[in-house]
This record gives sequence, C-alpha cells and structure tokens, in this order.
Amino acid sequence: MGTKFALVKYVLLAVALFCLAGCTSINNAATTGIAYLYVAAQANTTISAYTVTQSTGALTINGNAVGTGSVPSAIAIAPSGNALFVANSGSNSISSYTINADATLTPASATTATGTTPTGLAIDSGGKFLFVANQGSSNISVFSINGSGLTAVPGSPFTTIPVGYSFSNGTLPSAVAVSNSGNFLYVANQLANFVSAFAINTTSGALTPLPVPFYQDGQTSPTGLAVTPNGAFLYVANAGANSNNISAWAICDNVVNSCANPNTPDGTLSPVTGSPFSAALGPVAIAFDPGFNFAYVVDKQSSTISQYSYGPGNGVLTPLSPATISTGLNPVSIAILPGVVRADVGNTLDNTTDYVYVANIGAGTISIFSLTTSSGLLNVVGQPIVIFGQTSAVSGKF
Repeated sequence: MGTKFALVKYVLLAVALFCLAGCTSINNAATTGIAYLYVAAQANTTISAYTVTQSTGALTINGNAVGTGSVPSAIAIAPSGNALFVANSGSNSISSYTINADATLTPASATTATGTTPTGLAIDSGGKFLFVANQGSSNISVFSINGSGLTAVPGSPFTTIPVGYSFSNGTLPSAVAVSNSGNFLYVANQLANFVSAFAINTTSGALTPLPVPFYQDGQTSPTGLAVTPNGAFLYVANAGANSNNISAWAICDNVVNSCANPNTPDGTLSPVTGSPFSAALGPVAIAFDPGFNFAYVVDKQSSTISQYSYGPGNGVLTPLSPATISTGLNPVSIAILPGVVRADVGNTLDNTTDYVYVANIGAGTISIFSLTTSSGLLNVVGQPIVIFGQTSAVSGKF
C-alpha cells in the first residue's frame, strides 16, 4: 500500500514539474493562431485572400485571386464571417462571395446593381443590411443580406440630398458607417462638406433622415469615417486642402454620455472638445485597434499614417510621438488585426502586439506594421508586399 502511494506521489510530482516547464508556454502559444486578410487590386480587378500568422503578422497567399467587377474600391465582411462584399465603382455593382471554411472565396454567380460609382460599404453589427455609398448618384443603396445574397430593401436607394436643399453636382457620398446599436447610419459627403445622419429601420432596412439631417463644422471634403469600438464616437477624415484634419463627434446612441435624454438615444452628434484634430495631408480612412484606445488615419497625399490615442470617455485625439509613420505611395485603406485570438483581445498580459495592413494604391503594395499595444506606436515589419497593381482596399477577419 505504501509503495502504491509512493508511486502516485512521484507521478504527480513529475506531472507538476512538467507543467512548470511546459504548461505555461503551451497556454501562451494557444493565444495566437491564424487570421485572414483580403486585398482588392484595381489593375487586374481581383480580390485575394491571405492567411495572417498572428504571432508575427506575416502574410501567406491563400488560394487563387478571384475576379471582381471594374475598379474594386471597398470591402465589407459580414459579422458572421461567412460572406464578403466588394464595391465596384467602375461597373456600378457589388460582387458577393462566400467565405469558405479555409477562408478562400467562392464568388456568387452574378453581381448586384447599385447606384452610380459605389465607393463605400458598411454592414450593421447584426449582419442584416449592407449599406452602399453611391458617389456618382448621391444616394445610399441598402440591401438585406442572406448568406452572400443581396436583396434591395423597399425604397432603396435613399438620397443624400437633404429636403429643401439643392446641389447641382450632388453631395458625392464617399463613405458610410453604422452605429454600434445598428440604429443609425452616418455618411461622409465629399462635395457637400457635411455628414448625413439617418435612422435605420431595423426591420426593413429603410433609411429616414434624422431631425437634424446633416452636420457641418466648416471642414472640407469629408472622405472617410468610422465609429469607435465602444460605439461612443464618430471620427471623420477631412481631406480638403484647407482642412487635413479629423472631426470628432459624440454619438447619442447606446453610450449615453452625450445624450440630452439618456433614455431616448436618437443618433444626434455633438462635437468633441478640441475638434477638429490635425492630421497629415489628405486623410481618407480611419481604423481603431480592436482592444486598445488607439486610432490610425491613412493620409493619402503625404503617404503616411497619423497615429493617436483617444479618450474612450471624451473622444479627444492625442497625437503619439512620432505623430506619423511612412507608408508606400498613396495609401487609401487600412485594416488592423490582433496578434492574439479573439478571446484574448485587449488582454494587457497576452495581447502585447497587433498588426496593421495598409493598401498603397500608388505603389501597388501592402505595408505591414506592428502595433505595440502599450504605447500605440507603429513599426515597419519587413518589406511591403507587392500586389499586381493599384491596391485599393484591405479588410481583415479573425
């Protein structure tokens, strides 16, 4: 009997010693895995899938490139992760794809018609509707989503020209963003120099202008916009030569600190103290780290990224030092992927590094940066990845 207990004691000791030597590293290794990046190129009208090694940010081509329509300009991935959509601004259409189990793409048998020159895409957090900014026709197409299938909602497209106003050359809507609740849509109108605001019928997808139908703060050429991960703030990239800055707005939505009546969030916008905030030349797109309070702005004309921290409670942007980092020629799109699996995003112990991918349309490349989550600073990772040409959009899935 004593021999049996002694044997068990030594086996347990051996297991304990093994865990001291190896179990910690096994658990750490389990926090990283594979993510995916999708890249559109206008020169050969394709979209390509890449696997992303989360521990290093390295890209590996995944399958063959798949055709798009003419001039692919934006990508949106369904929250379910099973469908992807591309706006084709040259053929006035949306290309739809099923994302397979291995993250490769299978195209739908036909494209879906939009308004003229679709340039921006957004999907609500529930994955019910796809919103399309049609720059040439000054309206928003809305489609219900069923897998990779799209059906125009009743009343679509919806004009971006406010009632009682006239714009002889249109408003040129260039980008769209949905509030985290899925109740409100915001549109950057590049020529009219304002942001439109709509209520979304969450059953039908129909758009209704809010009582305050647009917001204008004296800035020019609002080109890109994005909502913070916590849903509290909307940032707008103003690319006009006399602007080159970022407007920041607090959203009266589920985050109630900016609502006159917290019980009735109505989608109204209130300017953030200190807005607008300086950027480099020609800001066109904005992205946020998924787990930490950092924002990154793509500056097309200066071929840089402006990097900031932001106040999750007040929305104030604070430039990091250095304030910018160089990209390839004429960057236009940005995606940020975590360096860990979804369950560990934002964990200060495990999630120490994320990765940033930038499409440089002038260089036909993808620039890769590491993002140190303790400081927010970007650092170049290796040489840019050469794509076929005119790399126009990136989007990530993890």
